[in-house]
Amino acid sequence: MRRQLGQQLDQAAAGDLVARIEELTRQYQLLATERDALRRENSELAQKLEEAEEDLAAARTSLREMIRRENA
Repeated sequence: MRRQLGQQLDQAAAGDLVARIEELTRQYQLLATERDALRRENSELAQKLEEAEEDLAAARTSLREMIRRENA
């Protein structure tokens, strides 16, 4: 009877562990998907920032040239 009870406890514990592993695997997959989406978004934002910085530099250059022409 003790052996049977021990086997039943082992089986119950194994089932709980399998369920927990499956739950953790699902959470990992969700987090990996979210991470990949955030990386893509970060890359897109970095590109937009670079473009905005280039536009700002061009606008500053144009403004300096306009000021020089007006002062000349």
